[in-house]
Amino acid sequence: MKSIKRYWNQLNIKTTELIGVAIGAFIYSMTYNYLLLPSHLGEGGAMGVTALLYYAFQIPSYLSNLLINTVLIALGYRLFEKKTTYLTIWAIAWMTVFLKLPVLYSYHTHELIVPTLLAGALTGISIGLIFRYNGTIAGDTIIGKLLNYFFGMSVGTGSLLFDLVIVIPFIMIIGFTNTILTVIYLYVYSVFTNQFMANVGARKAVLIVSPRYQEIATTISKQLGQEITIFNGTGFYSSADQHILYMIASPRRVTKIVPIIEQEDKNALIVVENIRSTRGLNMRRIL
Repeated sequence: MKSIKRYWNQLNIKTTELIGVAIGAFIYSMTYNYLLLPSHLGEGGAMGVTALLYYAFQIPSYLSNLLINTVLIALGYRLFEKKTTYLTIWAIAWMTVFLKLPVLYSYHTHELIVPTLLAGALTGISIGLIFRYNGTIAGDTIIGKLLNYFFGMSVGTGSLLFDLVIVIPFIMIIGFTNTILTVIYLYVYSVFTNQFMANVGARKAVLIVSPRYQEIATTISKQLGQEITIFNGTGFYSSADQHILYMIASPRRVTKIVPIIEQEDKNALIVVENIRSTRGLNMRRIL
Protein backbone atom coordinates (compact mmCIF):
# COMPACT_ATOMS: atom_id res chain seq x y z
CA MET A 1 0.00 0.00 0.00
CA LYS A 2 2.81 2.40 0.88
CA SER A 3 4.59 1.65 -2.40
CA ILE A 4 1.40 2.44 -4.36
CA LYS A 5 0.99 5.71 -2.47
CA ARG A 6 4.65 6.60 -3.06
CA TYR A 7 4.29 5.82 -6.78
CA TRP A 8 1.16 7.99 -6.97
CA ASN A 9 2.96 10.87 -5.28
CA GLN A 10 5.80 10.54 -7.81
CA LEU A 11 3.31 10.89 -10.65
CA ASN A 12 2.19 14.20 -9.12
CA ILE A 13 -1.32 13.98 -10.58
CA LYS A 14 -3.35 16.85 -9.14
CA THR A 15 -7.05 16.94 -8.37
CA THR A 16 -7.47 19.89 -10.73
CA GLU A 17 -6.00 17.78 -13.55
CA LEU A 18 -8.43 14.93 -12.89
CA ILE A 19 -11.38 17.34 -12.84
CA GLY A 20 -10.19 19.27 -15.90
CA VAL A 21 -9.71 16.11 -17.99
CA ALA A 22 -13.12 14.78 -16.90
CA ILE A 23 -14.84 18.05 -17.90
CA GLY A 24 -13.06 17.97 -21.26
CA ALA A 25 -14.20 14.37 -21.80
CA PHE A 26 -17.78 15.38 -20.95
CA ILE A 27 -17.86 18.28 -23.45
CA TYR A 28 -16.31 16.09 -26.16
CA SER A 29 -18.74 13.20 -25.59
CA MET A 30 -21.82 15.45 -25.53
CA THR A 31 -20.66 17.16 -28.73
CA TYR A 32 -20.26 13.76 -30.39
CA ASN A 33 -23.67 12.44 -29.26
CA TYR A 34 -25.73 15.62 -29.66
CA LEU A 35 -24.16 17.28 -32.73
CA LEU A 36 -21.97 14.96 -34.82
CA LEU A 37 -24.09 11.80 -34.92
CA PRO A 38 -27.50 13.52 -35.39
CA SER A 39 -26.00 15.62 -38.20
CA HIS A 40 -24.47 12.51 -39.77
CA LEU A 41 -20.94 13.95 -39.69
CA GLY A 42 -17.69 12.05 -39.41
CA GLU A 43 -14.63 12.36 -37.18
CA GLY A 44 -10.90 11.74 -37.29
CA GLY A 45 -8.72 9.39 -35.27
CA ALA A 46 -10.16 6.63 -33.11
CA MET A 47 -13.49 8.42 -32.81
CA GLY A 48 -13.62 8.44 -36.60
CA VAL A 49 -13.37 4.65 -36.62
CA THR A 50 -15.99 4.60 -33.87
CA ALA A 51 -18.34 6.73 -36.01
CA LEU A 52 -17.75 4.51 -39.05
CA LEU A 53 -18.65 1.40 -37.04
CA TYR A 54 -21.75 3.12 -35.69
CA TYR A 55 -23.00 4.28 -39.09
CA ALA A 56 -22.22 1.00 -40.85
CA PHE A 57 -23.05 -1.60 -38.19
CA GLN A 58 -24.81 0.29 -35.36
CA ILE A 59 -22.06 -0.71 -32.92
CA PRO A 60 -22.42 1.44 -29.76
CA SER A 61 -19.89 4.26 -29.77
CA TYR A 62 -18.91 3.88 -26.12
CA LEU A 63 -17.99 0.23 -26.68
CA SER A 64 -15.98 0.55 -29.90
CA ASN A 65 -14.17 3.66 -28.64
CA LEU A 66 -13.18 1.85 -25.44
CA LEU A 67 -11.89 -1.22 -27.29
CA ILE A 68 -9.97 0.75 -29.95
CA ASN A 69 -8.29 3.04 -27.45
CA THR A 70 -7.45 0.18 -25.10
CA VAL A 71 -5.48 -1.44 -27.93
CA LEU A 72 -3.82 1.86 -28.88
CA ILE A 73 -2.86 2.66 -25.29
CA ALA A 74 -1.37 -0.84 -24.92
CA LEU A 75 0.70 -0.29 -28.11
CA GLY A 76 1.85 3.21 -27.23
CA TYR A 77 2.21 2.84 -23.45
CA ARG A 78 5.98 3.27 -23.45
CA LEU A 79 5.92 6.32 -25.74
CA PHE A 80 4.26 8.65 -23.22
CA GLU A 81 5.16 9.96 -19.81
CA LYS A 82 3.48 7.84 -17.13
CA LYS A 83 1.45 10.80 -15.91
CA THR A 84 0.11 11.50 -19.41
CA THR A 85 -0.71 7.81 -19.87
CA TYR A 86 -2.78 7.59 -16.69
CA LEU A 87 -4.59 10.84 -17.43
CA THR A 88 -5.34 9.50 -20.92
CA ILE A 89 -6.79 6.33 -19.39
CA TRP A 90 -8.81 8.58 -17.07
CA ALA A 91 -10.12 10.54 -20.07
CA ILE A 92 -11.08 7.40 -22.01
CA ALA A 93 -12.83 5.96 -18.95
CA TRP A 94 -14.99 9.09 -18.58
CA MET A 95 -15.66 9.23 -22.32
CA THR A 96 -16.96 5.66 -22.11
CA VAL A 97 -19.34 6.67 -19.32
CA PHE A 98 -20.53 9.87 -21.01
CA LEU A 99 -20.94 8.27 -24.46
CA LYS A 100 -23.17 5.62 -22.87
CA LEU A 101 -25.56 8.19 -21.41
CA PRO A 102 -28.93 8.28 -23.21
CA VAL A 103 -29.43 11.14 -25.65
CA LEU A 104 -32.30 13.25 -24.32
CA TYR A 105 -32.69 15.49 -27.36
CA SER A 106 -31.66 14.98 -30.98
CA TYR A 107 -30.62 18.18 -32.74
CA HIS A 108 -31.66 18.32 -36.42
CA THR A 109 -31.34 21.12 -38.95
CA HIS A 110 -31.15 21.49 -42.71
CA GLU A 111 -28.37 24.07 -42.29
CA LEU A 112 -25.63 21.53 -41.54
CA ILE A 113 -22.92 24.18 -41.49
CA VAL A 114 -24.30 25.29 -38.09
CA PRO A 115 -23.70 22.01 -36.20
CA THR A 116 -20.44 21.61 -38.14
CA LEU A 117 -19.00 24.90 -36.87
CA LEU A 118 -20.48 24.53 -33.40
CA ALA A 119 -19.17 20.97 -33.04
CA GLY A 120 -15.73 22.10 -34.24
CA ALA A 121 -15.62 24.87 -31.64
CA LEU A 122 -16.81 22.66 -28.76
CA THR A 123 -14.51 19.79 -29.72
CA GLY A 124 -11.55 22.18 -29.95
CA ILE A 125 -12.31 23.55 -26.49
CA SER A 126 -12.73 20.06 -25.01
CA ILE A 127 -9.49 18.73 -26.50
CA GLY A 128 -7.68 21.91 -25.48
CA LEU A 129 -8.97 21.44 -21.94
CA ILE A 130 -7.77 17.83 -21.83
CA PHE A 131 -4.35 18.83 -23.22
CA ARG A 132 -4.18 21.75 -20.79
CA TYR A 133 -4.44 19.30 -17.89
CA ASN A 134 -1.82 16.93 -19.33
CA GLY A 135 -4.11 14.28 -20.79
CA THR A 136 -4.97 13.10 -24.32
CA ILE A 137 -7.85 11.15 -25.87
CA ALA A 138 -5.41 8.59 -27.34
CA GLY A 139 -6.48 7.85 -30.93
CA ASP A 140 -4.49 9.76 -33.55
CA THR A 141 -2.09 11.07 -30.87
CA ILE A 142 -0.81 7.56 -30.22
CA ILE A 143 -0.76 6.71 -33.94
CA GLY A 144 1.33 9.84 -34.51
CA LYS A 145 3.73 8.76 -31.76
CA LEU A 146 4.02 5.25 -33.22
CA LEU A 147 4.74 6.58 -36.74
CA ASN A 148 7.32 8.92 -35.26
CA TYR A 149 8.97 6.09 -33.35
CA PHE A 150 9.14 3.58 -36.22
CA PHE A 151 9.46 5.84 -39.30
CA GLY A 152 10.78 9.16 -37.99
CA MET A 153 7.64 10.98 -39.15
CA SER A 154 6.65 14.06 -37.11
CA VAL A 155 3.83 13.47 -34.62
CA GLY A 156 1.65 16.16 -36.23
CA THR A 157 2.09 14.75 -39.74
CA GLY A 158 1.45 11.21 -38.55
CA SER A 159 -1.74 12.24 -36.73
CA LEU A 160 -2.99 14.18 -39.77
CA LEU A 161 -2.24 11.24 -42.09
CA PHE A 162 -4.21 8.89 -39.86
CA ASP A 163 -7.14 11.34 -39.74
CA LEU A 164 -7.21 11.61 -43.54
CA VAL A 165 -7.14 7.83 -43.95
CA ILE A 166 -10.12 7.58 -41.60
CA VAL A 167 -12.09 10.41 -43.25
CA ILE A 168 -11.88 9.03 -46.84
CA PRO A 169 -14.20 6.00 -46.24
CA PHE A 170 -16.89 8.34 -44.93
CA ILE A 171 -17.63 9.34 -48.55
CA MET A 172 -19.24 5.93 -49.13
CA ILE A 173 -21.27 6.06 -45.90
CA ILE A 174 -22.34 9.67 -45.27
CA GLY A 175 -21.92 11.07 -48.80
CA PHE A 176 -19.58 13.59 -50.38
CA THR A 177 -21.25 16.72 -48.94
CA ASN A 178 -21.16 15.50 -45.33
CA THR A 179 -17.57 14.33 -45.78
CA ILE A 180 -16.55 17.84 -46.88
CA LEU A 181 -18.38 19.21 -43.84
CA THR A 182 -16.40 16.71 -41.74
CA VAL A 183 -13.14 18.13 -43.11
CA ILE A 184 -14.39 21.64 -42.23
CA TYR A 185 -15.27 20.41 -38.75
CA LEU A 186 -11.76 18.95 -38.27
CA TYR A 187 -10.20 22.23 -39.40
CA VAL A 188 -12.34 24.34 -37.03
CA TYR A 189 -11.63 21.93 -34.19
CA SER A 190 -7.86 22.17 -34.75
CA VAL A 191 -8.02 26.01 -34.84
CA PHE A 192 -9.99 26.18 -31.59
CA THR A 193 -7.66 23.67 -29.92
CA ASN A 194 -4.62 25.78 -30.82
CA GLN A 195 -6.30 29.00 -29.70
CA PHE A 196 -7.41 27.44 -26.43
CA MET A 197 -3.91 26.18 -25.69
CA ALA A 198 -2.43 29.56 -26.59
CA ASN A 199 -4.75 31.61 -24.36
CA VAL A 200 -6.00 29.51 -21.43
CA GLY A 201 -3.32 29.12 -18.79
CA ALA A 202 -0.82 30.67 -21.20
CA ARG A 203 2.34 32.47 -20.17
CA LYS A 204 4.27 35.34 -21.69
CA ALA A 205 7.99 36.00 -21.77
CA VAL A 206 9.01 39.57 -20.96
CA LEU A 207 12.46 40.89 -21.91
CA ILE A 208 13.61 44.33 -20.74
CA VAL A 209 16.72 46.28 -21.69
CA SER A 210 17.32 49.44 -19.66
CA PRO A 211 20.18 51.20 -17.84
CA ARG A 212 17.80 51.36 -14.86
CA TYR A 213 17.45 47.57 -14.80
CA GLN A 214 18.26 47.39 -11.07
CA GLU A 215 15.48 49.79 -10.08
CA ILE A 216 13.00 48.10 -12.42
CA ALA A 217 13.81 44.63 -11.08
CA THR A 218 13.60 45.79 -7.46
CA THR A 219 10.20 47.46 -7.93
CA ILE A 220 8.66 44.55 -9.83
CA SER A 221 9.99 42.05 -7.30
CA LYS A 222 8.69 44.01 -4.29
CA GLN A 223 5.27 44.91 -5.69
CA LEU A 224 4.41 41.70 -7.53
CA GLY A 225 6.71 39.05 -6.07
CA GLN A 226 7.78 38.27 -9.63
CA GLU A 227 10.82 36.06 -10.23
CA ILE A 228 13.37 37.73 -12.52
CA THR A 229 16.55 36.57 -14.26
CA ILE A 230 19.32 39.00 -15.22
CA PHE A 231 21.46 38.30 -18.29
CA ASN A 232 24.65 40.08 -19.23
CA GLY A 233 24.81 41.21 -22.87
CA THR A 234 26.90 43.35 -25.16
CA GLY A 235 25.67 45.80 -27.82
CA PHE A 236 27.01 44.86 -31.26
CA TYR A 237 27.61 48.38 -32.61
CA SER A 238 28.33 50.21 -29.35
CA SER A 239 30.23 47.30 -27.73
CA ALA A 240 28.68 48.54 -24.48
CA ASP A 241 27.71 46.11 -21.76
CA GLN A 242 23.97 45.70 -21.24
CA HIS A 243 21.96 44.06 -18.49
CA ILE A 244 18.83 42.28 -19.65
CA LEU A 245 15.87 41.36 -17.42
CA TYR A 246 13.93 38.22 -18.34
CA MET A 247 10.79 36.88 -16.71
CA ILE A 248 7.87 34.50 -17.33
CA ALA A 249 4.47 35.84 -16.27
CA SER A 250 0.75 35.44 -16.87
CA PRO A 251 -0.94 37.87 -19.31
CA ARG A 252 -2.72 39.49 -16.38
CA ARG A 253 0.53 40.13 -14.55
CA VAL A 254 2.17 41.53 -17.69
CA THR A 255 -0.43 44.31 -17.67
CA LYS A 256 0.93 45.30 -14.24
CA ILE A 257 4.59 44.86 -15.14
CA VAL A 258 4.64 47.17 -18.17
CA PRO A 259 3.41 50.30 -16.30
CA ILE A 260 6.07 49.73 -13.64
CA ILE A 261 8.77 49.64 -16.31
CA GLU A 262 7.46 52.81 -17.93
CA GLN A 263 7.47 54.61 -14.59
CA GLU A 264 11.14 53.78 -14.05
CA ASP A 265 12.32 54.27 -17.63
CA LYS A 266 10.08 55.50 -20.47
CA ASN A 267 12.77 54.63 -23.02
CA ALA A 268 13.24 51.03 -21.89
CA LEU A 269 13.11 48.34 -24.58
CA ILE A 270 10.29 45.93 -23.73
CA VAL A 271 9.69 42.72 -25.67
CA VAL A 272 6.66 40.57 -24.81
CA GLU A 273 6.27 37.16 -26.49
CA ASN A 274 3.75 34.34 -26.29
CA ILE A 275 5.25 31.05 -25.18
CA ARG A 276 3.80 27.58 -25.67
CA SER A 277 5.44 25.68 -22.84
CA THR A 278 7.36 26.47 -19.66
CA ARG A 279 8.25 22.89 -18.82
CA GLY A 280 10.32 20.40 -20.77
CA LEU A 281 7.78 17.61 -20.29
CA ASN A 282 5.00 19.78 -21.75
CA MET A 283 7.16 20.63 -24.75
CA ARG A 284 7.00 17.04 -25.96
CA ARG A 285 3.25 17.33 -26.50
CA ILE A 286 3.52 20.25 -28.95
CA LEU A 287 6.39 19.11 -31.20
